[in-house]
Amino acid sequence: MYLDYVEITGVYSVVGEFYKQVSQESMRLRFLHLVSDVSYVYKYLWSRGCQTFLVYRDNESVGVVDVTPCGDGAEVAIVIADRHQGKGIGTAVVFDFADRLRRMGFRYAFAYVSPDNYRVLAIAKRLGAQVKCRDLCVVKYEFYRGAAEACV
Repeated sequence: MYLDYVEITGVYSVVGEFYKQVSQESMRLRFLHLVSDVSYVYKYLWSRGCQTFLVYRDNESVGVVDVTPCGDGAEVAIVIADRHQGKGIGTAVVFDFADRLRRMGFRYAFAYVSPDNYRVLAIAKRLGAQVKCRDLCVVKYEFYRGAAEACV
């Protein structure tokens, strides 16, 4: 599956248009709570150094990847538009972006995941990531053994 990524950091209109394709449930799983104004959330994320990438497949936007640097690692969040879920796109993005993050110089990636987000937790386990759950799951994938845990 060929995917293309275009950085859209700071472009509120594009982010807003993409999230029109995302249900409230998918937003809850992405942000870990309901969000009424994504531009407000992205204003905060981008002020913290987050980079946002729009994911394209066959010239159609199908997802968003947010990468926020934290020490030697990066917090990563991915959301796939509802009508494109269940087609392997999320899995492809996870595996593809893991390699991109390593090449960007990060030593590890982590994500906060709702315990009821079974699809993401299954993908994380296939990737070989560490998954620790309580009220919230923390997924950590090390690109290099012994990566520091400054942000997890």
